[in-house]
Amino acid sequence: MNLNNIKINIDDDDIINFIIKPNNLNINNEVINDFQKAIDYIASEKSVAGVIISTEHNNYNFNYDLNYLYSLNEPVLIFENITKLSKSLRKLETLGKPIVSLISGPVSLGGLEIILHSHYKIADAESETQFIFKNLKYELIPSIGASQRLPRKIGIEQSLELFLNDKIINTEDALKIKLIDKISPKDKLIEHAKEYILNNLIAVQPWDDKKHINKQPTPFSNDNLGYFISKIAMLHSNTSDHYPSVKTLISSVYEGLNTDMNSGLKIEARHFTWLLGNIETKSMIGTLILYNSKHKIKESEITIFRKSFIENYAAEGVRLLINGVTATMIENAGKRLGFELGPLAMADKIEIQSILPQLDSTDASVAALIRSMQKDKRNGLSSNKGFYDYEEGFRKHIWKGLPELIPPAEQQQDIGEVENRLIYSAVNDIFYNYIKYSELQDPLEYDYIAINNIGLPKWTGGPFTWVKQNNINNYIKNNEIYSRTLGSRFIINKKIIEVIQNKVF
Repeated sequence: MNLNNIKINIDDDDIINFIIKPNNLNINNEVINDFQKAIDYIASEKSVAGVIISTEHNNYNFNYDLNYLYSLNEPVLIFENITKLSKSLRKLETLGKPIVSLISGPVSLGGLEIILHSHYKIADAESETQFIFKNLKYELIPSIGASQRLPRKIGIEQSLELFLNDKIINTEDALKIKLIDKISPKDKLIEHAKEYILNNLIAVQPWDDKKHINKQPTPFSNDNLGYFISKIAMLHSNTSDHYPSVKTLISSVYEGLNTDMNSGLKIEARHFTWLLGNIETKSMIGTLILYNSKHKIKESEITIFRKSFIENYAAEGVRLLINGVTATMIENAGKRLGFELGPLAMADKIEIQSILPQLDSTDASVAALIRSMQKDKRNGLSSNKGFYDYEEGFRKHIWKGLPELIPPAEQQQDIGEVENRLIYSAVNDIFYNYIKYSELQDPLEYDYIAINNIGLPKWTGGPFTWVKQNNINNYIKNNEIYSRTLGSRFIINKKIIEVIQNKVF
């Protein structure tokens, strides 16, 4: 059998070679149908001893064709397509025949999901063979079983640590954590695969083996339940749900591992489908993955944007402090939004006097605070004291004398309102500089550099996308309210509104 994406042949030992052909496989309707046809064919060949999965181009760089998934429009269609592929691979996994994956070259999440369906995994000893985990905070969660199989294979905590961090795992480390079963010289891969198949003519995954099913990890064990509770609390505090893939992944693992594999796969697919339609996810995918940056904005212009952005962000934090918001709440709001630092820590980093160019006639009290701190030589990180006290360049704690200098209000604002102030001010600063300096009038390109080069949090998808996705009328209304009480930085240039209304995002 020779399909567009898969080639199948049967050797003299009645072993099927299942060869994935494309160099970089983008999973779309054609690929899903090819997998279904190939696996149906394998299931019909009752005399085969086993299956060896490999690739033609020595990599498992597999990903979903996101343009294809978004073209489906309806959540039910997305769910049906995902589960169609998942059911086909589940059928292969449960044939009772040994399935062996031969692993050469880099392995992405999509490739890992295919590999995890096999009963035995052999990686070659080449240095290029690595498992590449990207932080799913900015990505989509698994969709064909990795959130269910990996925790059952290597444990819950270890799996989440891989999914939620940027890590590259070499074959030696993969073997230690039981992600793979064997390392082999490249020229011995086929030999070792056949040896395994011919010595294990019946193969069952541990999550399907009635003798071992009680040994599978469960969220309700003492260790795992405590880990889930602490992890969820920490992530909520750090991300405030602005990066929904984190919460969705944990929910998928927690809910799925409370049930059997087939039910867990449906739970994962439902979470994936929901996540694909989430506003923050769509914003990040649109700007970071689907948009093809032209990289035509001059470095000198980016430098101007970034300098203004950082100074404005720090200044807004100090304004909030003057308005009676506690330093702790201001800093937590910045962290929850995903900025590099809290606003006051940023003010210290750039030196507190650097925010003076951002101030206007309504900010006399902010300027007075800065002068007062400078008299006490609290200039920022360079003097080891500013809004924070430092020791050898490391932040230790917020300056204990700050509440005496600027007493916090008895009634504190909601942290969501503090976050709104910071994000609106940040977006408006980029828009201001776009009107003043931009030579390339391409809002999508400025979205791209805003989150990759300037410092706007990734979940926004960039300033233009953020306003478009979150209702331009609300953006206008909220800025009008802010401008009446907080100043001219919340007055919107009409050209910005015209750009957002007239461009396709």
